[in-house]
Amino acid sequence: MSDYGLLKLIHIGSLILWLGPALGAWLVLRALDDKNFSGGAVAAKVSRMFYITVIIEHVAFVGLLTSGFYLAHTYHFFGSPWLTQKLAIVLLIIVPLEVVDIILGNWLASTASQKAYAGIVLTSWERRGLEIYHGAFTKIALLVLPIAVLLILYLATSKTAILPI
Repeated sequence: MSDYGLLKLIHIGSLILWLGPALGAWLVLRALDDKNFSGGAVAAKVSRMFYITVIIEHVAFVGLLTSGFYLAHTYHFFGSPWLTQKLAIVLLIIVPLEVVDIILGNWLASTASQKAYAGIVLTSWERRGLEIYHGAFTKIALLVLPIAVLLILYLATSKTAILPI
């Protein structure tokens, strides 16, 4: 396998690990529909596993960014219109969503969920954080991410800009 092929494999593998496991775990978590955190040991375990997949998601995202930068640098893609547009989507949409996801998911919601399943009363700030993370933030992400990822995949595979630059 060529170096380029190996880098693309790492890049696409990171993409799959970024999107797949966390979405699947979130769907299982939502299937419990445990708004009162009274679901018992199974719900607590599913919640813990969800937040572990969130960590995997963010590690994969770093791999995705790193491999993408390395590909662009090594194969002189910087400056090409398709990559400029791809980077605009990544830097203006994806990265900010991921930063919020890291803050809410890895810290606030994860900690609050552990406390709630342990029977500890949450502060209003913790309850609000969980509501935002599993409510408005996730709804926005579920709307925006598929569109952004499809645009990115089009740009990456066609190497054709969507808008003239």
